[in-house]
Amino acid sequence: MKTKLSLLILPSLLSAIVPAFAGPVDPLAKPKTDNEMTAEVKNIMKSVDEVKRLPVTGLSMIKADDKVFLITDNGHFVVAGNFKLVDMWQGKVIGSVADTQGIEKVDLRKIGFNPDELSTFSIGNGKKEVTIFVDPQCHYCHDLMGQLEPLGKEYKFNLVLIPVLGKESAEITKKLICNLDKVQSLKALLDQNYEKLPTIPPVDLAKVAKGTQKEPCDLKVLQKAVVATKLLDIQGVPTIFLPSKNVHRGGAKSFKTLLEKDLEDEINGR
Repeated sequence: MKTKLSLLILPSLLSAIVPAFAGPVDPLAKPKTDNEMTAEVKNIMKSVDEVKRLPVTGLSMIKADDKVFLITDNGHFVVAGNFKLVDMWQGKVIGSVADTQGIEKVDLRKIGFNPDELSTFSIGNGKKEVTIFVDPQCHYCHDLMGQLEPLGKEYKFNLVLIPVLGKESAEITKKLICNLDKVQSLKALLDQNYEKLPTIPPVDLAKVAKGTQKEPCDLKVLQKAVVATKLLDIQGVPTIFLPSKNVHRGGAKSFKTLLEKDLEDEINGR
C-alpha cells in the first residue's frame, strides 16, 4: 500500500526546484536542465512506498518504487541519485529504509559521551546504566527523580544537569555544580530546595581575562553537557537514555514500568 507524504512536505515538494538527479549518470547523455531534473523527481515522488523520519532535525528517508531519497521536512530540498548515507554512530551504511531499523538507538559512551565527564549527579550503584538529562526546575524531571532510589540496587542513574528553562535554572545549575559538598547538592536537587546552597562569588570577567581573578569553579562539565544536548538533538527534558540504547523523551508515571518494558525490548532486540 502506498504511503502518502505529509501535507507539509507535498505542497512544498511540488513547487521546489531540486538540484539533484534520479538515476545513474550516463557520460554520453545530454545534461538535464533544472526543470527536467525537478520533473523527474516529482514524477517518482507520486508513488511513495515508505517514509522513515530520521533521528535528526528536519530530515526523512523516502522510498518511491526502486528509488531512495532524503527530503527535508518542508520539502524544500531533496537528496537524490547515487548517494551514501553513513550512520557514524551505528557504524553502517544506510542504503534502504529497512536499514534504518534501530537507527534511533544511542550508545552514549560509544559515541564519546561519558556521563561522568558531564554536569552529572548519580543515584544508585547497579550494573545497568540510565542517563537522564534534567533541568533543576523541571516538574516532570522531579517526578522521575523521586522514583529512582528504590531502583538503585539494579540501576545507576546519571542525572545530567542542563539549564533549559531560563536564567534562574542556569544560576541554580551553577550553584549545584560549584558546591564542594556534592551530597548536599544532590539532596537539594532531589528536594527541589536550593535556598541553602552556597552562593557563587561575583566574577569580574575583565579580571578573569587578565588572570588576576579565577573563576569560582570549573564549569567545563556544564559546557560539555550543553554541547551534548546539541549533538544529541535534545530539545526538551527529561530525555532518558535507557540500557537498551533506546531513547525516551518526556516523563513517565511509572519509571519502574518504563524500565521493565525497556528490558523486554532489549531481550527481543527492539
